[in-house]
Amino acid sequence: MNIFQFSLLQLLLHIGIVSSKLLITTDESLSILKQNIADMYVFAYIWEPESCYTNPSWSQCTSPQTFWETNFVIHGLWPQYSSGGYPSTCTNEPFDNSVVEAIGMDTMNQYWPNVKSNTTASDYNSFWQHEWTKHGTCSPLNQYEYFNTSINLSKSFGTPPIITVNVGNTISAEQIRNTFGGPNMVSLQCESGNYLAGVFTCWSMSSSNDGLPDKQIACPSDVLGEDNCSNDTIVITSFA
Repeated sequence: MNIFQFSLLQLLLHIGIVSSKLLITTDESLSILKQNIADMYVFAYIWEPESCYTNPSWSQCTSPQTFWETNFVIHGLWPQYSSGGYPSTCTNEPFDNSVVEAIGMDTMNQYWPNVKSNTTASDYNSFWQHEWTKHGTCSPLNQYEYFNTSINLSKSFGTPPIITVNVGNTISAEQIRNTFGGPNMVSLQCESGNYLAGVFTCWSMSSSNDGLPDKQIACPSDVLGEDNCSNDTIVITSFA
């Protein structure tokens, strides 16, 4: 199914001409119609120094990239419902390895690494395959758009200076939440309640620009409810 077909089906479902409950198809690639269509994204970051502290045996933790020392990396771009919940595994379209070649392995490994595995390992692409299968198939983006858009969002949204200049230090949870726009704009992820492990932010899904993430918005209550940084202060773990 191409982007035009998907967009048309979105429109028909939205205005009620086609009912997902009545539509019958033998093409499994159209199984997205069996689920409600997402209307926003969760953009998930990972703090790799904490990942490697918790999992020191992971392959790339022994020689992490310099970029990972002071910058978040991508966990995923997840289509979500603003009313709560999210669709999952919407089509059976397999992950296309040529997308990695088109974007570049160095770029993919810098911004969206699989630190569990070496880049030369046969299972290295498994992380990207999982993210595409579970989440990407529920977006209106094709595979290249999905991965490239996520990387561009990471480049433009970036890592707040309050994080990069405090690696190895402890800062207040309130400061971190405020730097992401306030407590209703971010869901912090921690190990043991106070070791920063990741960040979830929420983004509108453009209706006029092919479903790309548009701007940061307040997160739904279920996303905010996943904030597990329970301490008033948070440790920004370093690799050292």
